[in-house]
Amino acid sequence: MLGSKFTTRVRRLAAGTLIAGLAVGGAVGASAAHAQGGKTCVGFAVDFNDKTIKGDIRKTLTDAQATGKSMFVHGTMAEFSVNLDTFEVTNYTLTAATDVTDVNTVVFASKAPQLASKLTGSVTLRLQSEQLVLTRGTSTSMKIQAKDCSTGGMFQMEAEPGQTYVHVLGAGFTYFEDDLGRTLATNGLITVRESPQLATLVSRTDTTSTWAVDAGGRMGAVFGEDATQ
Repeated sequence: MLGSKFTTRVRRLAAGTLIAGLAVGGAVGASAAHAQGGKTCVGFAVDFNDKTIKGDIRKTLTDAQATGKSMFVHGTMAEFSVNLDTFEVTNYTLTAATDVTDVNTVVFASKAPQLASKLTGSVTLRLQSEQLVLTRGTSTSMKIQAKDCSTGGMFQMEAEPGQTYVHVLGAGFTYFEDDLGRTLATNGLITVRESPQLATLVSRTDTTSTWAVDAGGRMGAVFGEDATQ
């Protein structure tokens, strides 16, 4: 059930609140909140090279533009940074606008594919509705898909060919295993579940997990009540 603080915020967004900013290679767009199966979803913006990319847009960055750079992805519900050379995600944060927390909280300090070499080639960024899709790579390719939603499945990462991933939890979070043998983490208030597909848990400590993901597989993250269902 949505709290009054969040409901007020959503009504304000749904009424047509515009998020100001610059657009790279396209027009500035508004992100209207909308309900999706009991949750509310908005839209991401991306900060890159001191400009903001937003709206319904597809943007391609050349290899030269992307190499050595990072992106900051930010929405109403979640935000994180992506190293474009490695696709390591750092400081994956749920904001106070979600259903699951009243304060901005770093859930994952890092989610890092263990690549043998840095990614090369152009970067493709797709922003559409509440979803972001980010891809890069030639012989090895990486894809990140993320949704700016109040709860549920909000993030996944995949590679071709398969890769090993190391996840480090944010401060205060600890891993545990539920009765179904699934790997979850909590700080006592927020619960997140690792959502592997064609993946094997290699090792786990209280704060770090390592996963071997086959080609065609992925590592996702599910938040809130959906994490325990």
